[in-house]
Amino acid sequence: MKKHLFFALILFLAMPAMAQQASSAKVRHGGGPHPQNTTLTVVAERHQSFWLYVDDVLQNEQPVRSICIRNLWDDSFYIRVELNNQMQNCVGQFVDLRQSQTLGVVHAGKYYGLEYTQSHVRPELTMDLITAQVPVVPNITPVEPPIPPVSHGMSPKDYDDAHRMISNEKFDSTKLNMAKQVVASNPMTAAQIANICKLFSFENNKLEFAKYAYSFCTEKNKYYMLNEVFTYDSSKTELNEYINGL
Repeated sequence: MKKHLFFALILFLAMPAMAQQASSAKVRHGGGPHPQNTTLTVVAERHQSFWLYVDDVLQNEQPVRSICIRNLWDDSFYIRVELNNQMQNCVGQFVDLRQSQTLGVVHAGKYYGLEYTQSHVRPELTMDLITAQVPVVPNITPVEPPIPPVSHGMSPKDYDDAHRMISNEKFDSTKLNMAKQVVASNPMTAAQIANICKLFSFENNKLEFAKYAYSFCTEKNKYYMLNEVFTYDSSKTELNEYINGL
């Protein structure tokens, strides 16, 4: 009898500490438990270094050539890479981390992008995920810089070079990132934008680029030409509603 009372007393005294430990674990995971079992590895090409942002939170204070982020969970994260070069190129995209992933920073000419790779990487830096105190929702609304007074769009030679580089990419996500970089620096005609849209395999990527490129079109009065690139009427309607809402 005394033995049972002794163990009951030990359990009663340990309960506050156990509750505090569970509460601390909940706070560490942002208010709710997340099964942290995936990693993200990002690697650049040789002699190229970068800073990595996960959901707009900087992960490395010093630029690295490769990095592995641990303690991620089954969710979609916005990954942004800022290159440590003279142009300070920046690429970003959403990544679904239902399983561990490796992303490579690739480039063709002066254009950069991210693509999945199966290569084995020994990261220069391995660290746990750094999160913000308050959850940050990445703002992917395009910034609309002043458009120079150009009416003829890209020169045929420059456009052909850009069109070829974009079409040579294997993945739609990389094509989309590269196409956005091109049109943001080189305003295009409606016909040029429509031909870029035709390079995407998926309807949602065509629509996303058409929305983004509208601000950089040199002949907005002809933007109706983009209706021909869409398979579904709902995409045409959504693009028109987007333009009318600007």
